[in-house]
Amino acid sequence: MPQRRPLTDERMDGGVLSATGVTAEEEQAYVSLLREGPATLRTLVARLGLGRPRAAQVVAELQRKGLAHRTPAPHEAYVPVPPHVAVEQLIERRQSELAKVRDDVPLLAALARPEPTQRRTEELIEIVQGRAAVQHAFAQVQRAARSEVRVLDAPPYAAEGGINEVELSQLAAGVAYRGVYAEEALATPDLIRSIAQHLAAGEQARLAATVPTKLAVADHALALLPLSLSPRSRDGAHDWAGDTLGDPAQNAARDPVQDTAQDTAVLVHPCGLLEALIALFDSVWTAASPLVVTAAGEVGAPGELTELDRSLLSLLVAGLTDEAAAVRLRVSRRTVVRRVQHLMIAAGARSRLQLGWRAKELGWL
Repeated sequence: MPQRRPLTDERMDGGVLSATGVTAEEEQAYVSLLREGPATLRTLVARLGLGRPRAAQVVAELQRKGLAHRTPAPHEAYVPVPPHVAVEQLIERRQSELAKVRDDVPLLAALARPEPTQRRTEELIEIVQGRAAVQHAFAQVQRAARSEVRVLDAPPYAAEGGINEVELSQLAAGVAYRGVYAEEALATPDLIRSIAQHLAAGEQARLAATVPTKLAVADHALALLPLSLSPRSRDGAHDWAGDTLGDPAQNAARDPVQDTAQDTAVLVHPCGLLEALIALFDSVWTAASPLVVTAAGEVGAPGELTELDRSLLSLLVAGLTDEAAAVRLRVSRRTVVRRVQHLMIAAGARSRLQLGWRAKELGWL
């Protein structure tokens, strides 16, 4: 849990409430009322060192924003509203305003990003240079997704696997994630823990012997592709989700021209290349094996098939119905249906037909 910064006099004199739309002068006046108690306008002029007209404007804003109220004559004075009431109202108001802005984002996006047929050729590919810029672009691609994010995660991997907070947020919002990892990923303990947390949050993942490149695709709208894979898999692996790690002296001695190439990627907007990248992902995904989180919290392939599962697969491939297979195996039809569903998940198959040829690919038959 992040630690709270102490409320020093310097902080209390301005800046605490700026994020809620309160100006420095207004906050100074509010803090004065909290510290020294209710005051008349004349007293506030003296406290704040402002002219009377300006002080009147400041206290009027305090009233409008719910930070202070004025008592009636003849003992007219400005009284501060308790912070736990006033500031909470300010925060709720600002959140409501930001929610309205979020609702209008699609309108702005429609103006800023015309249909693909209206794009000029030079606008279809966007060069992104610099490690921080590439990491920002990776987050941008994920946030652009409304239905699904597809990710190929190829080595080299960062020495410390980090949690993708954007992914967790998108998963919670209902965006699906499918990722394919190279086998090398399971050789890094920190990365394994990271993958396990993503899987637990809802990511669908598979493992492949080799993954051709790093790739991130948002729906059919945007993709991020590196121009060059860094060879630094030992002394300082580069990863989109984190900084380069390794010996600082070695980092300082690297060729800046080579590093520029390694820290460069392209954003691909809707065009033929984007569709080709999606087809690449689909082909790698289809050939890969499912990854699951075991009851012990470990990441790996689904458990070994039982003899019942192998017999059931053989019968289904031979063309028997669920009822016929149940009779042959001396189990209920419900058991057959449940085991078939388990096998489809384990094989990453979307249909029984696909289950048949996936079972052959995985050596189950």
